[in-house]
Amino acid sequence: MPQRITSTKFAPSKFVQALHKKSVRDQEGLFIIEGVKELNLAVNNGVQLHSLFVHEEVSLQEDSKQVIDHACDELKDVQVFEVTDRVFQSMCYRSNSGLVAVAHKHDTKLERFEVSDRALLVICSSFEKPGNLGAVMRSADAVGAHAVIIENPILDVFNPNVVRASIGTLFTIPVILAEFDTLTPWLRDRGISVIATSPDANTNYTDYKYPDRLAIVIGNEASGLDQRWFQVARDVVSIPQHGQADSLNAAMSATLVMYEVVRQRGDLSC
Repeated sequence: MPQRITSTKFAPSKFVQALHKKSVRDQEGLFIIEGVKELNLAVNNGVQLHSLFVHEEVSLQEDSKQVIDHACDELKDVQVFEVTDRVFQSMCYRSNSGLVAVAHKHDTKLERFEVSDRALLVICSSFEKPGNLGAVMRSADAVGAHAVIIENPILDVFNPNVVRASIGTLFTIPVILAEFDTLTPWLRDRGISVIATSPDANTNYTDYKYPDRLAIVIGNEASGLDQRWFQVARDVVSIPQHGQADSLNAAMSATLVMYEVVRQRGDLSC
């Protein structure tokens, strides 16, 4: 039977509260996963759990119980706690998520990633908004992209808001952190063409013929793409706009270009 927690001051619940801070996540090598769907994707993709906290009402629901049992079967050393509503609210970002798991961070290092043929990579340069980064991960998962690379990472990829916005796709595709000076020679050495995006480019993104091995790079939501990327890019494409706004949402731009790549390739398997 799971241990029951009724106090927000009990050590395990206080530990989860502390993991809301990046400094603690970095120190402990742990992060928070919320939700039944997200937990299921994490376990199915090999994320190692540390502990699991279940809302007392959710523990009675059949779909949640199946996911909890699956997690416990796959990862036998996981500590499971049943918590009251008050305790759960103190730990979570999303009050209706029902489950909060503490998990071990997984590898995000560039040098350990192997590039496949017809590679489709998406580079998020200096992203600042968790919702945009999570949305790019969801789109990359949907089209079968091979990795999302976060260049000049301002955001913590293990921020609970990023995990939540990705709806678990943080666990289904490789998500890699890299600095510009390391990433660009890595791409060049593997024959990966960089395709930059800019509203000022002359080439419509649907008119461009995308190479077999490519990385689409999308810039910061506020200031756009750093000029260094235009110096290394093979080509620059634009998404036509007819309104008065000066740019599209970063995640939407990435999604449109990704789907155009797979449309040209004739399938969603990349």
